[in-house]
Amino acid sequence: MKLKTLVVSAASVALLASTVVTAKPVGITPTVMEIAGISRNQDNKAKIHPAFALTSRKCPPFCIQPTNPFAPAKVDTISELDMIHAARDVANGDKTKLLMDNRTPVWTSAKKGGTMPHSVNIPFNTINGKAVAKDPDAVIDILTKRFGVIDNGSGILDFSKAKTLYMFCNGAWCGQSPAGIRALLKLGYPEHKLKYYRGGMNAWHQFGLTTVSK
Repeated sequence: MKLKTLVVSAASVALLASTVVTAKPVGITPTVMEIAGISRNQDNKAKIHPAFALTSRKCPPFCIQPTNPFAPAKVDTISELDMIHAARDVANGDKTKLLMDNRTPVWTSAKKGGTMPHSVNIPFNTINGKAVAKDPDAVIDILTKRFGVIDNGSGILDFSKAKTLYMFCNGAWCGQSPAGIRALLKLGYPEHKLKYYRGGMNAWHQFGLTTVSK
């Protein structure tokens, strides 16, 4: 009996060793494993966060966003690598860029999958048309204190030193960051300073990229 147990145990160890040996590294690119504290889950069998497991949310409102929902405005739709490189720049002290989580705060919790490192949470409903109608001063406060917009009191906002905003929400099925971008365009924000990460947190989790909870 002891011999049989020993054989089984040896087989188990061999199987475990085989699993460890066959595990493959998961890089951001073929030659880069980590950027600014952002890397990918190294578990080859990892699955997506439960908050993003659904495939068939009702539409409307959770419909598939176009590649450029803002046409004719020329807002760039960007990729994961663009977001990671922007995060690197922010982490290195670049004050001209801001990673902006446009979702309502509940989505930034660990239960909901968290958010991207080096990002700030500024919900779309704090800068949209309803917010402007309700409390325009609060919206101007966000523009000047968070985005670098200059309010010289003339009634015309100066965007010459405004930050480039890398905006995201839950993914291609989510309308929160598109709503935020449309609101900023209406306020006169330069289209070349607005970047739309269409994949959002859904794609971020799909790639097993690092998240943090607010």
